[in-house]
Amino acid sequence: MTEFKRVLHLQNSVTRETSYELIAQAFALGDLKKLDEIYLEGFDDLPPLIRHILDIATDSPIHLPNQTAKHSHLIRTQTSNLEEEIRAAALWSYSELQAAPSDALIGIVVPNLGQCRDQVERIFTEVFEAHSIVPNSPRYTLPFNFSAGTPLGTTPLINSLFEILRLQDDNWPLEKLCNLLHSPFWGDEPQEAIARAHLITDLRKLGRITLNTSDLRYCTSKLEERIPQFSNLGLSKRFEEIGNLLRRRFDNKSASAWLIVFDQLLAIMNWPGTRRLDSQEYQQLNQWFEVRDQFASMDNYSTTISYPQACRYLRELADKTPFQAQTPDSPIQILGALEAAGLQFSHLWVMGLSDNQWPPVPSPNPMLPLHLQREHKMPHASATRELEIAEGLTQRYKQSAQHIIFSSAHGDGDTELRPSALIRDIPLTDISAILKQPESALQNYYAQLQNYSQLEIIQDASGPQLKAQEPVRGGSSLFRYQAACPFEAFVRLRLGATTPDEPVIGFNAAERGNLLHDSLAAIWRELKSSKGLAALDDHSLHTLVSNITHDIIGKIQARNPRKLGKVYCELEQKRLTQLLTEWLSAERERPDFDVVAIEEDNDIEFAGLKLKLRIDRIDEFSNGDRLLIDYKTGNASSKSWQGERITEPQLPLYAVTGKDITAISFAQINRKQQKWDGLGELHDTSLNQQGIKPSDDWQYQLQEWRDQLQKLANDFIAGDARVDFKDATLETYAADLIPLTRLADADAITQFSSGGDAQ
Repeated sequence: MTEFKRVLHLQNSVTRETSYELIAQAFALGDLKKLDEIYLEGFDDLPPLIRHILDIATDSPIHLPNQTAKHSHLIRTQTSNLEEEIRAAALWSYSELQAAPSDALIGIVVPNLGQCRDQVERIFTEVFEAHSIVPNSPRYTLPFNFSAGTPLGTTPLINSLFEILRLQDDNWPLEKLCNLLHSPFWGDEPQEAIARAHLITDLRKLGRITLNTSDLRYCTSKLEERIPQFSNLGLSKRFEEIGNLLRRRFDNKSASAWLIVFDQLLAIMNWPGTRRLDSQEYQQLNQWFEVRDQFASMDNYSTTISYPQACRYLRELADKTPFQAQTPDSPIQILGALEAAGLQFSHLWVMGLSDNQWPPVPSPNPMLPLHLQREHKMPHASATRELEIAEGLTQRYKQSAQHIIFSSAHGDGDTELRPSALIRDIPLTDISAILKQPESALQNYYAQLQNYSQLEIIQDASGPQLKAQEPVRGGSSLFRYQAACPFEAFVRLRLGATTPDEPVIGFNAAERGNLLHDSLAAIWRELKSSKGLAALDDHSLHTLVSNITHDIIGKIQARNPRKLGKVYCELEQKRLTQLLTEWLSAERERPDFDVVAIEEDNDIEFAGLKLKLRIDRIDEFSNGDRLLIDYKTGNASSKSWQGERITEPQLPLYAVTGKDITAISFAQINRKQQKWDGLGELHDTSLNQQGIKPSDDWQYQLQEWRDQLQKLANDFIAGDARVDFKDATLETYAADLIPLTRLADADAITQFSSGGDAQ
């Protein structure tokens, strides 16, 4: 504090609070002449310093009476929740504006406007200007205005600037990096949109929650190698220049010196992009230059700072700077609780007056003594003070218009709410009597679309037939997708749509499954048969499994050390070793067998489709019977082979196309349950007791599967693209089908439409 005062003295400056003290001293010492009268209007509360100045400046402060509306008509109503309350206020104001567009001056008071501004703006926009929410609609002035601005740093334009400055971070959250790549405020987004979409997909395929600029440069260069036409866009060159600049060792600099570095970074990224800024974005850009000037003025008060400090201080300045777009006067004003006090309207709706919010809950400053705050009646210091302020504001609202509605919500989630005690004396009116079912702009917009003569609804659930030269993706999953929902098979396997797995810490479910498959493959290549397994005692078996899992996980960890830490991999290796040791110990109880196929690739042709299948394992017993095995780390059931649409077709498909397969079975291996679940015609009945159910007629079963798979193949070849789920369970978990329609691979679509060969 002493150093701060010394710097102020050297700069011949004072703080705002000190200036109030100097004014009070000037009146007290006679340097400023006392005033005979001071008129006060519209003040519900005065800060202590201002009150102190007024007490010294005059002996006769005169409080003028508040303006009041004549013959105010008060109504109280309730809605189910906040969403309905906001929408009711929007519909009511829309109706009133339509009834008297020239004379209406409508106020909407939202006490917690700062917390729900986005929600209020969204709902009012839907009600007043429905077509503005259509993508790519130009922004224009809406017929309502907010008194509360938004922090400049949170606006998309300025936020993109700070995300660019964060490219130095070693741990970039994946979602934030993807949002930056989607941003139109750098580079040439219209020309780069497709390349950026590919890049985002590649980054997601890395499966990591956090990334850095090295990952960004690597994926960009690989993308340009894979799709050479993207090289002309210069993305990899831009990211390389960013990397070269950020790799320099930055010493501490002054604020103005850091601005030069920041400008270099922004110039490389071509911020704010090539798209023409609209009116609000242009205003934000101008206000940004004012924030830059404030940041540069820190040279007068601070020593040199580091890069992270400079970014943080600049961000704090932008977040503390409110942005309020300059718009023409609007007939509808949306205000906070204090902004509306003392204003006059033709119509007023005050919402959010539930007992948990009005009066507000006290929130004293945690850094100051509570008794001191209460003694000086500081803002939010006590429940008594909050009640006094709320009573005064409520009384003002009752006199601020001729038509006034007070509203509250019945509940907030699972919490039941009651109206505030300050408005319970007003008679309750049902919300339906207030709204009178007005048509919103959204309803009018939809009605216009429905009545538009050139629009015609076409039901088309078929795509082009599969051409002879068209590649077939998916292997056995083709039948699984086609059985679950033909539309999913079409967009995934014909159009090339993909949905990358969500990144997780450590191994995801698919990677854990691969670890188990690779470990068992290596183990059985070593053991070769049940005799090899029986020859090992418990200790030797554990040692073998431990060594194999250690080598497999170690190789994966070496390829991705940032994601897979040493301790984590040791725990994963211990878990996998224990799981497989238990499974192999149980396999000792099975009849003698030889493992005749392990992770074997097979090219087959079925129903005119050339497919590639990989089988996990085939066991051959002493009597010649062969069992086809599929490892499953999740739940598995032979019931998935029943019905007209087989949901797990891999084993049945191989059984009908392969030779001498006597039975098929899932081997479910997880901590919850380890079991065999299969079906076949095995001569050794002891295997039936281990989960291999006997088939009544194996050849008939094979023919039934062949017919079912043939029908699925024929539908796929014919271009069947119906949204037809096999059952309600699959439909419930089909949320990822929606984004599939916009995640189709651009190259695949081009090849699909032209009939060319895919690479």
